[in-house]
Amino acid sequence: MSNAILNRICNDENDLMLGVKIFCKHGDLLSMQTSWSKDNPGRRFWSCPHYRENACNFFRWRDREDVDIRSKFVILRLANRIKELEIDDENHIKRSNKCVMKEKKKTKCFNN
Repeated sequence: MSNAILNRICNDENDLMLGVKIFCKHGDLLSMQTSWSKDNPGRRFWSCPHYRENACNFFRWRDREDVDIRSKFVILRLANRIKELEIDDENHIKRSNKCVMKEKKKTKCFNN
């Protein structure tokens, strides 16, 4: 699952800050994002798409509080589990496709 999808899932439709228009010094309208880092999982923020390049340092957290230790642990475990399941799913699809291709080859050889 991409970070963009996780961001949409985590956004609370009733959050008044979702409608706030925040611009960086480049004039770009910024959308709220969600951090999936080890230190700040689940925290929302805005940052310039040119952050760290072009000398733009615009970055602002949505909240002023840190995520508690238990929440960090749970959020990171769940995010890692989602990634593991996605990898398992991709591998399963690849294996299934290989089996289908083998069956098609067998059928083709049998029909000839």
